[in-house]
Amino acid sequence: MKTYNLWEKNIPLFDENIKNVENENCCQIDAYLVEDEFEEDKIRGAMLILPGGGYGFCSIEGEKMARWLNFFGVNAFVLRYRVAPYKHPAPLLDAKRAVRFIRYNAEKFSINPNKLGILGFSAGGHLAGCVAEFFDKFEENNQDEIDKVSAKPNLAVLCYPVISLCEDYAHKGSADNLVGENQELKEMLSLEKSVREDMPEMFLWHTLEDTAVSAVNTLQMGIALKNKNVPYSLHIFEKGAHGSILAENIEGTKEWSDSLKSILKNRGFIDKQSYRWL
Repeated sequence: MKTYNLWEKNIPLFDENIKNVENENCCQIDAYLVEDEFEEDKIRGAMLILPGGGYGFCSIEGEKMARWLNFFGVNAFVLRYRVAPYKHPAPLLDAKRAVRFIRYNAEKFSINPNKLGILGFSAGGHLAGCVAEFFDKFEENNQDEIDKVSAKPNLAVLCYPVISLCEDYAHKGSADNLVGENQELKEMLSLEKSVREDMPEMFLWHTLEDTAVSAVNTLQMGIALKNKNVPYSLHIFEKGAHGSILAENIEGTKEWSDSLKSILKNRGFIDKQSYRWL
């Protein structure tokens, strides 16, 4: 694993007065690249992982997911994005910069720049959805060549995601941390209200036992995607608390990862003939 700074200088919206521990080492990505002695130079698909944490911290979900993706031949990158007291659009700028950074350095990382997905958990799922919806919105002035690269992912995976910031099923903590009391932004950044037809394909999953972020979030997002004819798959499982990650020991729910593997294989993120798929 190697860590990279998204910006070497002039971080947009950087506030030198924000020094809380949750923002230490922010604006960085950890690269988890597949190590395979037989296929060292193979061009692979890649996923950018956005951990959850209610926009108050970045949780520990990232490394576990990255190692899982590596096993199946997908390069993975875990982002530490800015959280409260930073507000919108700082986290979104970080996530889009990460997509651009990875795509700009596709040759260096041995990845196909057209097979770059984004995967988020909980509030990270909301952020992944924001990248999918606002890949060309809330932009800062171009600073370098990286900023000229497209921030649109080729696939968006939302795991037990926060979707709404304003409805009765919204996750209030995430909304407060991201936008405070700004009702206009709560409406605009509620993902189910901003779906557009040119979004990338989406994969979503949730559990009915999730008491932290209601599965209604994911169901409403599915309806919105259907109404805009955006390709998607949606999976609702009965068992599993919020933060189940891979749900390895939860019968039924653990099947979500098999469904994702099928998507990654069928969309060309990994060689279908890889022995690890057998």
